[in-house]
Amino acid sequence: MIRRPPRSTPLYSSAASDVYKRQDFVLLDPQGFIRTHDMNNKISLKNAELPLDGIAAIKVNPEELFALTGSNDDTGLLKLQKFGIENVILTNKQKISLLVKDKIYSIKLPNLELVDTTGLGDIFCSTFCCTMLRENDFLWALSFSGGAVQAALETKSFGIDKIPQKGAVENNGSYFYNMVDFRQI
Repeated sequence: MIRRPPRSTPLYSSAASDVYKRQDFVLLDPQGFIRTHDMNNKISLKNAELPLDGIAAIKVNPEELFALTGSNDDTGLLKLQKFGIENVILTNKQKISLLVKDKIYSIKLPNLELVDTTGLGDIFCSTFCCTMLRENDFLWALSFSGGAVQAALETKSFGIDKIPQKGAVENNGSYFYNMVDFRQI
């Protein structure tokens, strides 16, 4: 879960300060709650029922979706939505989909050389949260977050060095915004 840590004084600009004060948007990345390991440290996912009250968005991959719902398709997304989650995000390699109400919006990342994928989910989630808090626009949040992931991959860097530059994120986000596919379910 991404939450705002308590601070006594804002450290950011006034726009960012407005985002910083809001606490009504909680995004859950459940991977840490459903991962387990055996005696050989082999990691697998366990089926789990998590309390999802108060969650505004959730990001899952197909395996995590299956562990939470018993389904890894639209049925699983709809099951999560029935818990009151407004934004259900499914990341499946290059395809990122977002279920909102009765529509699934999707973007597809370009086929890039993968140098280091560690932290890409964190980059996506933090960008999605900040964009939703600031803009309250799920379509822009999807596009901008996808743009952040693409920009991070384009750096071909490792670890924290792959955090992308704002200009690259904005350019990629604008591209995705104009290329979003959607379908009704």
